Amino acid sequence: MASNELRARLIRPEEVPSEGIDGGASHRPIVSREETGIDMTVFHARFRPGESHDWHAHEEDEVIYVVSGEGRYELEDGEIRYRAGEFILMPRGTKHRNSGAGEEDVILVAMFQPAVR
Repeated sequence: MASNELRARLIRPEEVPSEGIDGGASHRPIVSREETGIDMTVFHARFRPGESHDWHAHEEDEVIYVVSGEGRYELEDGEIRYRAGEFILMPRGTKHRNSGAGEEDVILVAMFQPAVR
């Protein structure tokens, strides 16, 4: 959809194709600048027990909402343990790696601003 066609709409994550993430996890691009013209990116991510993603950092600020499960973000200077119902703030440039740490899948909604390039 071109940005001049921006309108309110329902987005069902299960209808958006899933993309693999290095380390075994997967995510779905729910909102992107290319699709909506909005200067933010939103991903719906799933980590099954034992899955993770590789170490990386973003040029954008990230806010993560934990929908279900529990896990941990490894950081260069420590870690953040999280569980369902919590938010995580990941400022731009923060090197991190995420992994599920419980018995159930971790479902996250990750919001980036400005949009991921």
